[in-house]
Amino acid sequence: MKLKGWRAAAASFVAGALAALAMPPLYWLPLAVLGIVVFVWLWETAAGPRSALLRGWAWGIGHFSVGSYWILEAFSVPPAQYELLGPPIVAGLAALLGFFPGLAAATARWAADRWPALAGRYRRLILLAVAWTIAEWLRGHLFTGYPWNPLGHVWAFATPLLQGAALVGVYGLGTVTFLVLAAPTAGWRSSVAALVAIGLAGAAGEAAMVPIAGGGPLVRVVQPNTAQSEKWRPEARARHLAKLVEMSRRDGFDRLAAVIWPETAPPFIIEPGSPALMTMATAAPPGGYLLTGAARGTGQRQDGVWNSLLVIDRAGAILAHYDKVHLVPLGEYIPFHRQLAPVSGFIGRGSFEEGLSRMTLAMPGLPSFSPVICYEVIFPAAVTGPGARPAWLLNVTNDAWFGLSSGPYQHLASARLRAIEEGLPMIRAANTGVSAVIDAYGQVLAALDMQKEGVIDHAIPPARPATPYGRWGDWLLLLFLAALATGLLVLRPRDRRLRP
Repeated sequence: MKLKGWRAAAASFVAGALAALAMPPLYWLPLAVLGIVVFVWLWETAAGPRSALLRGWAWGIGHFSVGSYWILEAFSVPPAQYELLGPPIVAGLAALLGFFPGLAAATARWAADRWPALAGRYRRLILLAVAWTIAEWLRGHLFTGYPWNPLGHVWAFATPLLQGAALVGVYGLGTVTFLVLAAPTAGWRSSVAALVAIGLAGAAGEAAMVPIAGGGPLVRVVQPNTAQSEKWRPEARARHLAKLVEMSRRDGFDRLAAVIWPETAPPFIIEPGSPALMTMATAAPPGGYLLTGAARGTGQRQDGVWNSLLVIDRAGAILAHYDKVHLVPLGEYIPFHRQLAPVSGFIGRGSFEEGLSRMTLAMPGLPSFSPVICYEVIFPAAVTGPGARPAWLLNVTNDAWFGLSSGPYQHLASARLRAIEEGLPMIRAANTGVSAVIDAYGQVLAALDMQKEGVIDHAIPPARPATPYGRWGDWLLLLFLAALATGLLVLRPRDRRLRP
């Protein structure tokens, strides 16, 4: 891999693009090995930190171009079709996100060049893995954050291999994943050790997934499979709402504690006294509730509209609501949209208002839960409300914008990781899929696949005792990385040729 100039950048780009194919739903894991091995080789042969930065950046551009291609789908949804804007926006996003692998490569190379004691086949991998993890963490937090497809998601095809996230979160899982995938660069012994580590991690994860006694009441998840291009047509709104009610009231309705609709399910802005509320109330089971995503207004136009989760009873009263806190930049809100109203009007999009804080809702007859709306579920350590720990998580989403692309499946993987990290079950209601019942180990107990219409009746699974990551969050990740950094100082290189 002694490539230079544009050839090295091209090899990096291709390696990153191939590595993205190991993410859901393909899980082509050998390509992740190839991608990371090439990343390490090109890092080692770079002339210095600047060269390492450019090579890592090219790798990231390729990786995120393939990993985020599904965003293009949203630009072709009628009636607001902006196909020509899609490619430059996705390319720009890939260039921005690609900077983080570049940052990891440059920082690790600077450290290796500055401190010769860090030389050695094992030290170089530990150093690079720590830098990679810090860069992934920064990607998940800077500029509102975008922790989509962290490296640990390559194991989502095997739930036992995900269980380490209960200890160090998905970022810490990514550290170990990087070391395992990069093992061939350190020789055949390291490759064998990586295979043994995968086997041991799988066995330990399987042993940790012990059955949990208990469980909650029966709920119904409704997946209407309403096309985004049809949802908000004025002449079809009443029909869409009637369909949601009909599906909610199918056989077994009287046994339910709650009916759950997806994000912004009713095709109206729901305000106090809204005529749609009485129709929606008929979807609340006797003695239970309708839990629905909705565009919520106050009745005062100047107040704005929120992307919310509403709790509605049989009388049509809104008993509680949660307003989405972490909105999608440019997708759900225009920064400074109130101060720059002419600009946001020119763009042609409305803007939701930001919610005040995450919360846990407790209703009589229903175990306490924390709502998580769509995009919010991709953020580790940020899915529960303050105060007492909830009994379950409720994720409502609308991935209809993205068709049959990889996006909805990658979104589901994030939801499963949040359940593992918190040790809490999750009920997931999606407009066009994937709706799912996920237990506290991240196992999908029941699901409705993409573009399927139907309902899921299932008891709320029981929670686990609070996990270490659920208790202390990224402090454990910091401790883990500090332990690895300490290992850099005490681990002696075995290959004399690599001694400083």
